[in-house]
Amino acid sequence: MISVVRQSALLGLAAAAVVLSSCMTVNRLDRYDIAGSRLAVDMRTPPEPRLDVDYSVTMDSNSVVISALSVMSNLAKANQAHRAREVMREALMDVDVPGIIRTESFAACAASLGAEQVSIKGQADYVLALHMDEWGIDARSPFSAVSLRIRLVASLYPAAGGELAWRREVTVDQPADPDMFGIGNILGNMVTATVLYNMTEEDLARGFKELASRTAKHVALVLERDLDRARFGE
Repeated sequence: MISVVRQSALLGLAAAAVVLSSCMTVNRLDRYDIAGSRLAVDMRTPPEPRLDVDYSVTMDSNSVVISALSVMSNLAKANQAHRAREVMREALMDVDVPGIIRTESFAACAASLGAEQVSIKGQADYVLALHMDEWGIDARSPFSAVSLRIRLVASLYPAAGGELAWRREVTVDQPADPDMFGIGNILGNMVTATVLYNMTEEDLARGFKELASRTAKHVALVLERDLDRARFGE
């Protein structure tokens, strides 16, 4: 059964990130004796990261002067958002986000199943397939919180072939924390595109690495929790 300690950890993490699941869940684990078996991981090459950092220009039809000032201000902010997006893209490419997700998810699933991790697929009794079909930075405007979004499908199947034993889709939106980027106290304690705008690529990469690590722990815990439920119930 899921321990009280693990339940508390999961609840604490759930409060910090948005975790969603879909109807893609499959559970046939009761047909397999996986404890003590050897488990390998197979991760498809993920797509390029997506960066949604936008800023829309607004118009006030009741005031020509206000509209002109608003357009000028918003255009400047839109340009800043565009430059921030490019800087973040370069920094994000320096971080192996898929690799971090793979390592955490593999370790968590192996621990839950009581299986031994092996690096060679041909030596495994079971394979954990990970498909990260969407990932990237989400910041709907320069004043919206920056978050790392991951959508991943995890599947477990016998290495020798046969029906799918287990599958779970997870989507996590993990907001960035000021401490990740060494910022300290900021207004609203919220990391936005404008906050990251003037940071160096090295500082951004360091922050994104910590953000990826924390996101990976969320994904891993959700998968581990689902495996526990699938095997033991609530």
